[in-house]
Amino acid sequence: MNGRQRWAVLTESRFGVPGVRRAAAELLGQEPVVVMAASDAIRDVRGYRAELRRERISAVALLSNDPARRPFATPVELVLALAPTRERCIIDMSSPGECVPVGNRAALTVRCARDAATAGRRVLRDLVPRQERVPHGRPPAVPPGRAWVLALWRDAGEVGVGGAVSHVSGILNGFRQLGWRVALVTQGRPPEQLRAAVDLVRIAAPLPRGERFIRESAQLAANDGMYEAALALARRTPPSFVYERNSFLSRAGADISGHLGVPLVLEWNASVVWENRHWYREAPLKRVFQLIGARYERHTVRSARLVAAVSRPAAAMAIDAGADPGTVEVVANAVDAAGIPEPSPLPAREGARLGWVGSFGHWHGVDVAIESLRHLPPDVGLVLVGDGERRPECVRMADRLGVGDRITWTGSLPHGEALDVLSRCDVLVSPHVWKGTSPFFGSPTKLFEYMALGRPVVASRLEQIGEMLRDDVTAVLTEPGDPGSLAEGVRRVLDLPDRGAALGRTARREALAEHTWQRRAEQILTRLALPVTHPATERG
Repeated sequence: MNGRQRWAVLTESRFGVPGVRRAAAELLGQEPVVVMAASDAIRDVRGYRAELRRERISAVALLSNDPARRPFATPVELVLALAPTRERCIIDMSSPGECVPVGNRAALTVRCARDAATAGRRVLRDLVPRQERVPHGRPPAVPPGRAWVLALWRDAGEVGVGGAVSHVSGILNGFRQLGWRVALVTQGRPPEQLRAAVDLVRIAAPLPRGERFIRESAQLAANDGMYEAALALARRTPPSFVYERNSFLSRAGADISGHLGVPLVLEWNASVVWENRHWYREAPLKRVFQLIGARYERHTVRSARLVAAVSRPAAAMAIDAGADPGTVEVVANAVDAAGIPEPSPLPAREGARLGWVGSFGHWHGVDVAIESLRHLPPDVGLVLVGDGERRPECVRMADRLGVGDRITWTGSLPHGEALDVLSRCDVLVSPHVWKGTSPFFGSPTKLFEYMALGRPVVASRLEQIGEMLRDDVTAVLTEPGDPGSLAEGVRRVLDLPDRGAALGRTARREALAEHTWQRRAEQILTRLALPVTHPATERG
């Protein structure tokens, strides 16, 4: 690749823009001039082309984690072909170095039309309700030789780090710690944190390009591939149960558990139909996919032997979505005790360092943490671990408030590194906010990790957060959305003779005794009337 080029880089998601900027700089040997999400370029082709001309861009590349599996396959290539540049290519980040050229505009335009028709047929097929079979009665007894769990998470290949990865890898590893074997079926290469938590990974076959024309057509088509991959694993020896993370437009877990005649455990963080309706960008076909999604979500919750909801409000959402109340149980998030570093003495320093981790979501309260610095002494700094769509906005906010030089932005880090950074902070903050009309339904994974790290925690008094933490015993609780209240909570901790050390020790003891993933796995197995522990079988 020519180092004298002025590069523009497209990313596969808006969420990944900050991390891709750094990866592109390392790969290209220079900072790209423009970084934008491919979806934004598709929505505003004219503005995209104008920006490339304005910045005198001479080369444009899409950085793709897996070109054979990405959605919007042909539209993205057409957008690349429309770039007013000399060089256009796709770089596979799983084997970086080779820049694959993009086809010509005319051929890609024809292919777009053909692929749109293929995706349309897929959507129309799923619009027609099919006969649903909801299992009834108790599951058959599980022979000792069937001590394994079939786990499904379609979207594992699209995430690298974060609460979703920690949740799924944590609970699956919890089953393994109890002697159960775990096999994972997914639609793409899972992150290493998840791969290390299971015995076997089976990746479903790539979808035809036409079915990946848009994200929703790919999600619908993935049900068939996930079902076939799961069935191939279970043909000889059916699993004891199926475990699936609830996902938009997914029904594979319900279908495979029904076919095999084994229980389905549905990991329920919220109604993904509700999330899709309230959190994501409007699109012309949104109502169509909401209709299909609501039907599939209802089918899945009605098929589940156990809906493992992360909080009481989340459990209420599951019942509203159609779950039998008798199948719903609160199974909160937790922590992997083995992955938590032992607390060590902090270095003597002036002031203090606050720690926060997240994806910069609106409910994560990072703006509250940033603004709280205005109410704290100048020698109090803030370490923000993670990346997300709103990070650039938060950087601008910090500079506008005059506190930008007191903040360390680490970007996204591997899970172990993130925990290590947080363990070296004086106080860990969880300033969650919630502006929805319904109760806050989250169960932040960071909450339990903060507790286990043994550092004092200052957190919002918000639903489950306020239930799990005890004010002045395991944490200091503050008013959600109030930077002054958060700052006052930090001052309360730092003014203690031990600077909150006793709070941290108590929280750590409680987390390791009551809030581990092994305890959550025991809760699920007990509810299914399955053996809590099994002799470890040969792994592979």
